[in-house]
Amino acid sequence: MFKSIMLSGLLLIVLTLPVAAQQVTPAAGPVSVQTTPTAPAQAGKSAKRTSPYQAADPATRARKMTDRMTTDLGLDPATAQKVYEAALTRAQKIDAIQNGTDDNKTKNQSLQANANAFKTALQSILSPDQFTKFQQQKGGRNRDKATGPQQPAKQEPH
Repeated sequence: MFKSIMLSGLLLIVLTLPVAAQQVTPAAGPVSVQTTPTAPAQAGKSAKRTSPYQAADPATRARKMTDRMTTDLGLDPATAQKVYEAALTRAQKIDAIQNGTDDNKTKNQSLQANANAFKTALQSILSPDQFTKFQQQKGGRNRDKATGPQQPAKQEPH
């Protein structure tokens, strides 16, 4: 009986020793823990952002928009250059507004005014058919983002 109690006590000490060794006492001083950063690709959508969103530079955004519009609307090089200049001006103003110190309501109003100015510039650059097609494409993208893909209407059984 004495042997079994001693063996149980020894087994308890051996099993709890690693756990006790991991505890940090206040007298031990500060503990330095080094962590390795996780890859952004593995973080997923649920991970919190540690820094604010950084958009591409205005020239890159303007070039992408111009390339997309050139392909979608069949723009000639001269018209594409005018669209690029208008898109560049728009992107630069967006950055200036976003980096400003105004409150969100003022920023939203400024962004809306900038969007209207861009729309007016495009109306003077594009042909009426091209502008209509641009508006239709733009409206379709915004609608899908806001409400998701449109579902076909269900038909009632006769």
